[in-house]
Amino acid sequence: MSINILKYTVALLVSAALTAGCQKFDEPEPFVPAEMEATMTLADFKALYTGVPIEITEDSIVLEGKVISTDRSGNVYRSLYIEDATAGLEVKIGRTGLYNDYKEGQTIYIKPKYLCLGAYGESVQLGAVSYEERYETAYIDAQALIDRTVFRGAYGEPLTPMDITSSSQISDANLCRLVRLCGASYQGSEDGLRTWAVSQDPLTGQEAEYGQQTFRLDGVDVVVRTSGYASFADDEVGLDIGTGCNLTGILTKYYDTFQLVLLDLDGVEVL
Repeated sequence: MSINILKYTVALLVSAALTAGCQKFDEPEPFVPAEMEATMTLADFKALYTGVPIEITEDSIVLEGKVISTDRSGNVYRSLYIEDATAGLEVKIGRTGLYNDYKEGQTIYIKPKYLCLGAYGESVQLGAVSYEERYETAYIDAQALIDRTVFRGAYGEPLTPMDITSSSQISDANLCRLVRLCGASYQGSEDGLRTWAVSQDPLTGQEAEYGQQTFRLDGVDVVVRTSGYASFADDEVGLDIGTGCNLTGILTKYYDTFQLVLLDLDGVEVL
């Protein structure tokens, strides 16, 4: 290769590099929060469910609530929980990493046409239409369906959890709300509570296992149910029977058993 050709080739490469360095890539469009007016409270909407799944066909229904959940720790899976002044609701958005798009305290609007109101374990939830007989709802995992039904509104401050101090407050009316069980005492194993769950260990073949830890408040038992995939599953706890705690999380239910889903360990205060 002659010197002139070599110089020309180097010049072209330098020019291409400079052009690439100056190229401007498209920046993501700034977030513009949606603004809508709710036409129905979450409590009234949940009351539409009477034991049989309902496919929503009404075009005029608009729901509004604030995000009270986060899946950052891995203990909430493919669901979003929202709350208004009347009730809480589980929305089965079949995606992970929801905390990136739906921030705690952010307002969410839902136009539920094309979705299905059903229940799992007697806890009402909103999802897609299910074609499996054993499930009344399915995950809303098609992006086109998410885009036409779930709308992100303005950011806001996280909601203050409802303090639960008596058994009468542990009720269906408060399901899917952010609550704080005040002064709940551990009622589990005589060996005490050592870890919240058991995580997967590929080296030993150990499968991830849910932890179900029983706490009692004013005579009513609530099971703190923790995923083996939660980031805090194996964290040492060290609670003895009778130890009192304030526990903050989402109140749920599986048939006759009330459950609490921790968002993270900030929701555990040992008294």
